[in-house]
Formats: sequence, structure tokens, C-alpha cells
Amino acid sequence: MGQMTDEKGRLGRLPLFLWALLFVSAPALTAEEIPYAWTGVERVVAVADIHGDYEQFVYIMAHPQVGLIDSDLRWIGGKAHFVQLGDIADRGPGARKVYETLMRLEREAAAAGGMVHVLLGNHEEMNITGISLDYPGYVTVEQFVSFLPEDFRRAREAEYAGALPPDEREQALIGGLDVSTDHGLYDFWRNVLDGKDPQARRAYVQGFNDAVGDWLLGKNTVIKINDVVYVHGGLNGAFSKWPLREINTVMRTELAYLRGIMRDPRRMTRAFRPKIVYNPDGPLWFRGLAETGKAAQSEVDRILANLGAKAMVIGHNYFSYKGGRSQVVAKANVARFEDKVWIMDTGIAGAFSGSYGGVPSALIYENGEFRLWGESEEVAKQSGIRPPPLPPLTRREVEAFLRTAAITGRGPGPGGRTDAWRLTLEARGAVLTALFKYVDRRRPAPLADSYRYDLAAYALSKYLDVGFVPPIVERTVEGVPGAIQVFVPNAVSEAERREKKAAVPDPAAFEKAMADLAVFQNLAYDDCREDRDTLISRDDGRVYRVDFSEAFAPERGLPAHCPILRCSRLLFRKLQAWDDKTVAEYVGRHLDPRETAALNARRRAVVRAIEARIRMAGARNVLF
Repeated sequence: MGQMTDEKGRLGRLPLFLWALLFVSAPALTAEEIPYAWTGVERVVAVADIHGDYEQFVYIMAHPQVGLIDSDLRWIGGKAHFVQLGDIADRGPGARKVYETLMRLEREAAAAGGMVHVLLGNHEEMNITGISLDYPGYVTVEQFVSFLPEDFRRAREAEYAGALPPDEREQALIGGLDVSTDHGLYDFWRNVLDGKDPQARRAYVQGFNDAVGDWLLGKNTVIKINDVVYVHGGLNGAFSKWPLREINTVMRTELAYLRGIMRDPRRMTRAFRPKIVYNPDGPLWFRGLAETGKAAQSEVDRILANLGAKAMVIGHNYFSYKGGRSQVVAKANVARFEDKVWIMDTGIAGAFSGSYGGVPSALIYENGEFRLWGESEEVAKQSGIRPPPLPPLTRREVEAFLRTAAITGRGPGPGGRTDAWRLTLEARGAVLTALFKYVDRRRPAPLADSYRYDLAAYALSKYLDVGFVPPIVERTVEGVPGAIQVFVPNAVSEAERREKKAAVPDPAAFEKAMADLAVFQNLAYDDCREDRDTLISRDDGRVYRVDFSEAFAPERGLPAHCPILRCSRLLFRKLQAWDDKTVAEYVGRHLDPRETAALNARRRAVVRAIEARIRMAGARNVLF
């Protein structure tokens, strides 16, 4: 870590009430103790306005030319310093994920001798005080919901679900009440947000401050590393005469005070006349260094001389690039005043919201020289550099991907009775292979075979939270209705594994997974003898079952050739807590009433079978 430097501050300007507030409201370190300047740092990477685009943030940080995180999103930057120039929030959906990732990277970088510096931007200022909610399009629905307190969100979503017609309520429950996958829920929260519901607004501001607000109040507005100043908007001539510590202290204390009076106006005993907060010429809002004709070289030289710096790096000032995201950021785009001012807001955000659609970029200061990196994923591919992987998708993200991603390729599937199509799906830099199942021959047809039974199996898997069935969603492809299921890569079927007598990564875990799978197959009335449909991942040994197209026969007894020998305690508890009505809501869109009733009856038979095994062999030998 670089050596921290100091400068004498003129702190006598602070009013007494702000000093008192500082020691009441500030984080653990006082203003005197929070570092703001470093020397001897060999490598500094600066990234500007993220605006809620988590995927682009990860793309930048993991790119080989930036090299701050690995494919598991862990810090690999060593003793480098990373500067985020503010404006993480608003316009995009993923602000909370970016904040939480940066909180973790702070700790990891410090342990490695490096540092993560998160600077305040005007959008941090606006969310801490709640003012951002007054600007249409700033706080997205996803960001709004992500910061709501859990109890408030659950209560409102219960109201939403309760007002739906029974069939829509059933679908909403299956989808998990997620704004990224439930369009009705998204519209519900959109109306709450657009309607400026005062209770919801208060809940959001409280939730934002509880999650990240206090942490942000411990951050700086401006820092100096080696002989370069980093700040969100820029410093004009007047503020360049302030000691950096004073700028940070005044901003921090004024923002804390304003947050307090926004929560409770009765706390304000006198007129509030801030020096920095919401000052259009203040460090978070100033645009004079970026706007053509607003500053001259001589003025910039004086500003830097006042700061004892050779350059200033700023964000906040985005201008569009002709050609959009396919372009590469050139020095001519971002460097001004003989390379003494670097304007690094290159419109990073836009993968989801379309708010900017600019180019991912970073400014790297190494060995006393600036090096600019900026390229889209398309350019990275064209140049032969493989873009770093996106973070692993959650189940809900995979579902949303399967529903909405562009289909860029189609070929024959693995064959078999379902004759599925093999599809290539692409969106937001991610590529997945999937199988499209379209045969829909449901009972009472004598040879039942339907993708809807696969959908029912996935719904049951979600209800029990066992994860055996890869995500599958309904979708129409080339005018054909059906269901798309994500393809399990790098896997071997259990039939092939047995034939080759191949070992599994973790035999004990594999045995337990197969035992729970047998329980699940009994519930679904699936044919346990068909080992070609049981897949084992070569990467992590996880077990999947990929074809239930003939399952869910209306039989109340258990299937033959599928003995239940053991069961996890967690799954057994879930079977005991099984609610027939809730299960019917999960699977009822895909099964007819007789099939659903038989499923509920089989659950009781499975519980009895496990209890009988326990009586015969003892709980220790049956439950794990």
C-alpha cells in the first residue's frame, strides 16, 4: 500500500453544529483519520460512472488488460489501487450488486496490500438524501426493489399476489415474485415508483442508507494518489485552493446533516446553507473542465499548481461516441489540456437500460505514465482477446435469459423420443446452449409425452429446492410453442459412467445426491431405470435429471424399480411440511387435476416408505 501523505487543513470554517454532527453521525473513523492522499503507488486503475451496470463493471475489472479480479470475482490486483470515480447508482438495475462487490473487494485488496477507493458521485449524494427519486428514470424498478427493507417488500408483494386472479397468482408464485422475471410484478413496482408513494419512498431511502449509506459517508470526495487528483466532477479554481481534507470533511458532514433533516425537518434549527452539497460548481457537479470553451489551459495549470498535482482524473461528463458500443475509446476522446485532464465517463452503462450504450473503459496509471484501455466486448472478440466470463447466473437469471435471449443458432438435439432442437442463445455478452422441447402429447393420450411434464418437474424441484432439474421455461420458437431447457455442459450420463466405471469427484456426495434423486423420481413417477437421462457434471460432480416428458402418471402408488433407501434430513423435513394446496399452485398449470392429486398422494406414500426404512435400519443409517 502506498504511503499516506498529509496536508494542513483550515478546518476552522466548519460551523459548530456540523462538528458536533460529525462525531455523532460519521463512521468509525473521524474526518481527521480518514486517509485521502497516498504516494509510492506503482499502479492505479480508475473507472468512472457505472450507473447500475453490474455486468459491464465485471467485464472491465476482469479484462486481462485491467486485471483486478479473476473469473470468481476475487481480487488479483495485488498492491494496485482501484479508484471508482462515483455514480454507481441510478439508470441501471444492478447498483446494489456493484456496491456489495466493492465492499468485499475493499477487504480483499487491503489484505493484499492494495486499496479500493470508492469516491462520492452526485448520484450517491442524491440517493443518500432521497432526492434521486424526484427525477424520472434515475432510480430503476430493480434498484428500487433491491434496496427496500425485506419486511416492507414482502408485505407489498403479498398484496400484489393476493389481488391476482388464481391462475396468475399461481404463475407468480412459481416465478418466485422476482421483478426480473415477473412482468406483472415489475409493473406493480413501476406504478408504486411512478406514483411517488410516500411510504415506499421513505422505505427505499431508509433501506439504501441501511445497506450502503453509512458506508458511503465514510468515503472521500477527492483523493490524491502520487501526483494525480481523482474526483467525480472536477475541481474549479476556487475549490482547488481548499485543502483536500477540508473538502472531504465538509462534504461528509454536510451530507450527513442533510440526510438527517431530510428524514426529520424538525431537526433543522437554522437555515442550511451548504458549501459543497448540491453546489453546481462543487466537486460532484462541476463540468467546466469537460465542456469545450469553459476553461483555458492557463486556468487548468493554475488549478493543478494549487493542488500540487500534474493531472486530474474525472467522471460525470459523458459525451456519446459515434458508432456506439462497437468503438474503442481513443485518447483523443478523453484527454484534454495537454493530457492534464482525463474525462473517463465513457457511457459504460447501457447493457440493460440502454441509458448510454457507450464503451467500457479504464485509465491505468503505471510507472508515471497514463495508459488508456477502452473497448466493447465486440471489439475484444474481433481482436482475438477472449472477454472474461460474466459472473455465474442465478436460477432466476437463467430463467430470464432463456425467455428473452436471442436465438443465434439451431441444430439437431441429442435425439431420442422428444427430438429436441439444440439452440444457441446470446444476450449481454453471455452465450448458453439450450434444448427446445416441443412435443406436447398429454394424457389421456395412450403414449403420453409432453414438455409440460418437464415444466412440472422443474416447478416441483423449485418447491423442494433440490436443484435436480436444470432451468426450463415456456417459449415459442419459430412459431412453435414449447419449452427451452438450459443444456448441462461437460457432463456424462450415469449410463455411460457405469459402463466406463468412471469415478466421480466426491463419491460420498454423489451417493447422497443419487439417494435424494430417487426420492424425487418417486414423487414424479419417473422411470429410475433410464440412466441416460441422469447427468453428472464433470466440473463439480452435481447430479441432474433432464427428461420427465413421460412422468407424473396419475398413479397413487410408487413406481417399480425405484427403491428408496436413504434421504437427506433436509428433504425429509420438506416432505413432512408439504402443503397440497401450494404444490398444486406450483404444478397445476402443467398437470391435470388427476395428475396433481396423484402427486400429493405419492408424497404421503414416500414419507411412509422413509419412515418404514427408519424403523427397519435406524435413523442414523437412513437419514443424512
